[in-house]
Amino acid sequence: MAKVPPNKAIRRFCLACQGSSSKRVDECEDSDCLFFNHRLGTTPENPERSTVQQIRQYCLMCSDNNRTEVRACSAREDCHLWSFRFGCTPQTWTRVKQRVNQPRKLLLPGLG
Repeated sequence: MAKVPPNKAIRRFCLACQGSSSKRVDECEDSDCLFFNHRLGTTPENPERSTVQQIRQYCLMCSDNNRTEVRACSAREDCHLWSFRFGCTPQTWTRVKQRVNQPRKLLLPGLG
């Protein structure tokens, strides 16, 4: 899938949910949906959570709150939200992963 911002990914997800009908997405009445306020591809004013945090919450719900399942999610080609499932942008995740996977220097006392 092409790299898109999280708000556009939610819009695409909503379009897929509503049979590719932008009119149906615009008229959606499911206010209980996590993406209801994001469905138009915009970020609402004063959101409780960031857009990527909303996606993370949805992914956890989709996997019955199993973080391991979210990590191992195989819906890469089918889900517009897949790239944001960790609650951050793919660029941020890449930087964090690189930092975490760097070899650690062993610091011994008295050797300096």
